[in-house]
Amino acid sequence: MALAGLEKIYSQLQGKYRLLESDYQLLKMENQQLKAKLADLLRRLFGEKSEKMDPAQLQLLLEGMEADEALETQEPPAPPKIAEPKPLVRRGGGRRPLPENLPVEQVVIEVPESERVGMVKMREEITEEIDDRPSQFIRRRTVRPVYASAGKDVAPVQAPAPKRVIPGSGVGTGLIAYVLVSRFCDHLPYYRLEQMAARQGVTLDRQRLGAWAEHAALLLKTIWLQLKAACLYSNYLQIDETMVRVMDPERPKVPRPSWLWVYHAPKANCVVFDFNLSRGQSSLDGFFTPEWSGVVQTDGYSVYPAFLKAHTHVELIGCWAHVRRAWLNAIDNGGKPVAQIIAEIQKLYRIEEQIKNCSPEERAQVRQAQSLLPLATINTLSKEVLATALPASAVGKAAAYTLNRWAQLEGYAQPGHGHIHIDNNPVERDLRPTALGKKNWLFIGHPAAGWRSAVIYSVLGSCRLVGANPFDYLVWALNQLASATSTNVGALLPSDYLAAVNATAVKEQL
Repeated sequence: MALAGLEKIYSQLQGKYRLLESDYQLLKMENQQLKAKLADLLRRLFGEKSEKMDPAQLQLLLEGMEADEALETQEPPAPPKIAEPKPLVRRGGGRRPLPENLPVEQVVIEVPESERVGMVKMREEITEEIDDRPSQFIRRRTVRPVYASAGKDVAPVQAPAPKRVIPGSGVGTGLIAYVLVSRFCDHLPYYRLEQMAARQGVTLDRQRLGAWAEHAALLLKTIWLQLKAACLYSNYLQIDETMVRVMDPERPKVPRPSWLWVYHAPKANCVVFDFNLSRGQSSLDGFFTPEWSGVVQTDGYSVYPAFLKAHTHVELIGCWAHVRRAWLNAIDNGGKPVAQIIAEIQKLYRIEEQIKNCSPEERAQVRQAQSLLPLATINTLSKEVLATALPASAVGKAAAYTLNRWAQLEGYAQPGHGHIHIDNNPVERDLRPTALGKKNWLFIGHPAAGWRSAVIYSVLGSCRLVGANPFDYLVWALNQLASATSTNVGALLPSDYLAAVNATAVKEQL
């Protein structure tokens, strides 16, 4: 009887154990799901599409990692009370005011005269709307009268013909500017421009459009040279490169890779693209003069240290955005040390946000006072992680990437470097238009045509940096270049265009 009772108790205990084991597995599964959701949230917050980091989220991550074991053993909390939903309160509202720079077309809708006999107008009700007119082709007819003496004692006189951007082409400057902006700003391939023109009854074959772009690029190369001189004179350049495909007659079946190198000068507020078939050091050597000295800021591509060995008077500064991405890629399996490193990197960026409008001297002082401690913490934590991580893991790669480039990474915070940025993000923004364009026009038609893209991207990219309307600037610059000579080209940078526009506006106000 006693044995039967013990067997009954044992059977009951087994049943309870199975229930507890089931509850434990359920809680463990829920915990894994929460971890997966947290990892997905961190990717959304910190991934390449959005590198902004919320300190509160990092704090949550750090606290969550310390509490993981406790969560697995605690009883699930009681469901929270659901509060009554508050009524939605709309704030702001109303239509945005229309831009003041738009031309105004006024339409007056009058009451029929028979209905307002004996009445006087007491007021007006005015409503405004924004509307659009499609781009329209026009025929510009230039008439030049010829005057002659009745006695035929002097030669006839006639006003000189205006200089054309492309002599004998029958195409106006505005249409050339439209083609360049559509292709290199709006990323429309030539065949789409051809289709759009056909809807208005105009024939523009893509071969002709490409020829116009080449003629314009030949003139704009003068401005490209001015932009390059301004970049080199600034003595601080951010550099990056992007691959573009090019059709090569020597390789007729498959497009070959080529590269657009981009050089951004933050102090001069201009950008220069340079086309090369190589991604090697020869591309850099071809852009810089042998005696050039200054600071270059780059990612971790191996060609830059090799370039420095041949140019000992050039200083290399690293990019913290690339370091941050490396650690974010390792956050899933890195644990608390990786989260701490990301938190310290966030401190560096918060400091930069606070001093972005300060002078270079003030930024250098603040960095010396506030940035050195987070930098030292990142260095120490990276060494600790590297000592235990597998070299091929994301964590090991992030630690090695950081420590191998440490001298360049801490360079931005050194005395006298207040004008240096913390990362290379500005130059990556310069590359975005080319990335969008490649999805549409796919490849460059010939190796000999790559320089055209580089010239036009340089001009239009510099327009974006200074806030100049690219279409208006191209019309202004191409008209001046068409009548210029080698001795009177003058200053035709986008910043010079804005200065000329502002000077004209001031004169008109006087």
